[in-house]
Amino acid sequence: MFHGPRLPVSLVVSALIALGAVPGCHASVGRLVPFTPPHAQPLAPADDPCGLPGVVPNTVLSPPTGCLAPFDAAHAEGCPMRRPRNILALSGGGAYGAFAAGFVEGWTTSGTRPELDVVTGISTGSLIAPFVFLGPDHDARLGQLYTRVQAADIFSVRTWVTIPFRDSFATSAPLKKLIESQITPDLMDRIAAEHRKGRRLYVGTTNLDTRRLVVWDMGAIACRACPEGCNLFRDVLLASCSVPGMLPPVRFNIEVDGKKSTELHADGGVSAQVFVPSHVFAAAARGAVSERGVLPENDPMPAAGNLYIVVAGKLYPDCAPVRARVLPVLGVTTGTILYAYCRAELANLYGLARASGLKYHLAALRLGFPTVESSVDFDQKQMTKLFAEGRRGGSTGTAWMPGPPTLSPGDGDYIRTGVKLRTVPLPVPLPAMP
Repeated sequence: MFHGPRLPVSLVVSALIALGAVPGCHASVGRLVPFTPPHAQPLAPADDPCGLPGVVPNTVLSPPTGCLAPFDAAHAEGCPMRRPRNILALSGGGAYGAFAAGFVEGWTTSGTRPELDVVTGISTGSLIAPFVFLGPDHDARLGQLYTRVQAADIFSVRTWVTIPFRDSFATSAPLKKLIESQITPDLMDRIAAEHRKGRRLYVGTTNLDTRRLVVWDMGAIACRACPEGCNLFRDVLLASCSVPGMLPPVRFNIEVDGKKSTELHADGGVSAQVFVPSHVFAAAARGAVSERGVLPENDPMPAAGNLYIVVAGKLYPDCAPVRARVLPVLGVTTGTILYAYCRAELANLYGLARASGLKYHLAALRLGFPTVESSVDFDQKQMTKLFAEGRRGGSTGTAWMPGPPTLSPGDGDYIRTGVKLRTVPLPVPLPAMP
């Protein structure tokens, strides 16, 4: 059992903000030489591991709806993506990933879990995603990972006197070892086989050099032979879980137009708490139109499929009095930003789902559930409780919400006209939108 000091993420981030360690867009980042400055332009794959050797994939950025929407690299190549009818997005959440893992197992026992065409994961969701992608036969492994893991299996706190000179408070060597034990060549072969069927598995990381989200096609990576494919797959998962300041970023040695370069990647949750690539929505909409033909004016959104989102945690932080001091105020506001950020992502995905004809299903940890001390508090007893709570919600089938918690900031409370207030009964929930 890990007996070292607990480091809440909000406290880590607050300390970094207080020390001025979160630079603006023009701040420089130190890097051991040799170092090539980051590329600002979009970087497309130079090869297709699922296609013919030596053939450059016809990857483009196209603005069909007025914005740059990346199309799948293999959409019309060796392994075309099939029509996405059922899509699952798994959010970040650290130890709260136990809730998401339990929910998926409960979903299986309910008998309503479909075969998923697209699965996305970010941060802790990236660790869950490969097993969910492969189907219910891997639920047991998820349960073991999230109910038997300890803090010592995830990180090791550095000697305090060395921290100011290092890239993180702790090392991720234990987590790297854990990922290596789970991502085996056999598992890679299974993921590659599903990729060739047209299914897709995506994981997000944050490129610290460009300050942008990078989406990795994990099925395409799984098509690469090991050790290259295995090592890259594991590094992407490690990077997606590497909380900045808490765990060190992961270095990727890349090649751009024949020139060597490096990138530093960290927790995908820095850029997005949950995500679905835009081309997935475009493909779902195209599939619905081709199936039903020209849409009548009174039915602009056909039933194209389902978008499922499982949030590893609550949608709102717990209420508690705040001590009027610098670090407590910074910690609370940082946490509030992250929760609001997640709700904004959920509202955005709702709009995209509606526009694409996808039914929206959202699940999250109920507000009244006792929380763990922090998302990096990997206590087995608490994680077992989270797993059981998720399993209960997933098995009943009643935990799915038909819409996001809010469509606009401030929804859910009354607009104030002064400081004299009163309590009112909670409103009756609106029926699900068709």
